Amino acid sequence: MPENNIAPEEVLNVNRKWLPPEPHLSKVIEAVQKGSAHIENRGHGEAPLLVFEDGGVIELPKARYENTYRGMQLVSAPEATQMGQTTKHRDVCGCVDEMKGILRDNPDSLIGDPHKFDQLLDDALYMISRMSKREDEYRKFITDVVSACMNIPHAPDPKMASSAAEEIKNILYNHPEDGRKYADLLNQLAEDVRWVASNQERVLREYKHIALKIFALYKSVKGARNWDKEEAEC
Repeated sequence: MPENNIAPEEVLNVNRKWLPPEPHLSKVIEAVQKGSAHIENRGHGEAPLLVFEDGGVIELPKARYENTYRGMQLVSAPEATQMGQTTKHRDVCGCVDEMKGILRDNPDSLIGDPHKFDQLLDDALYMISRMSKREDEYRKFITDVVSACMNIPHAPDPKMASSAAEEIKNILYNHPEDGRKYADLLNQLAEDVRWVASNQERVLREYKHIALKIFALYKSVKGARNWDKEEAEC
């Protein structure tokens, strides 16, 4: 059952007509909630995609929880396999394990069908290509974050305000009757305190802008992925 009793449409954010039947739906929801997969919508009339972090892509309505050479896994229904859009397995290991299983259990089947591994290999290379593109996205993210952090703002030393404040106190403590005499100096010292605070406020705003920029970069590279849930379970 879905964790925390979250309804399928709340987890997947897709029209109910695209959801696979049970028991496959529960496994899809589990994968999305755990952060190992996320849903990508493709527009009106197009089935959403179940996109796995390890490269696999399955049309959501075709997702099936079935026994494979790697055990029970979410895979794509046979008719959904389409190069460049969907793959049968959720990762390269699934493709490799199926090939190894055939070689172990039924090697003679390759005699009559030398192209038996073509789709599995194509799927594996497609997923490797997807992960390579994802690596490029991460690399750009790091580059952009480093660039955002290149010009770090610096506030004045708070001790400057402390020194000015102490000097004001000393004047008033030692010459309480000479306030008019020291008015200009006291005004200047008070402005020194204000100057420190004003520059601190400016620097804090600049830091906030940097943080917001990094947050925007993070949201962009994360996309629909449920990283918070994934990290909480690590």
